[in-house]
Amino acid sequence: MRNFKLFTSALFAAALAFSTAGLAQQPQAAPTDVDVSDAELQSFAEARTAITEIQQDYSQRLQNADDPEKANSLQQEANEEMIGAVEDTGLDVESFNTIAMAIQNDPELQQKLQQIGQ
Repeated sequence: MRNFKLFTSALFAAALAFSTAGLAQQPQAAPTDVDVSDAELQSFAEARTAITEIQQDYSQRLQNADDPEKANSLQQEANEEMIGAVEDTGLDVESFNTIAMAIQNDPELQQKLQQIGQ
């Protein structure tokens, strides 16, 4: 049982880690020249903060999951909440993913995002 919990925790943590960079179920090509407004970047920062909180909450819940069905159910709940958190900021998941990729590839956007977080 302990091995199952460790395995599921690791799997869930990996899935959530990737969701911060992109929530979509399908891979996307990295954007080459994306124009991200200050308002979009602010929305992205808010969504990212909410996603981090959801990840922490569900990571703790998953550690207490007794079986694979419960773990799967928790993963689905977490994904739905993360999608809702993105949409609550006025972004859709595709825009969130595009902005996340643009940030990874653009040091200037990374710096702007850090300034928002201060």
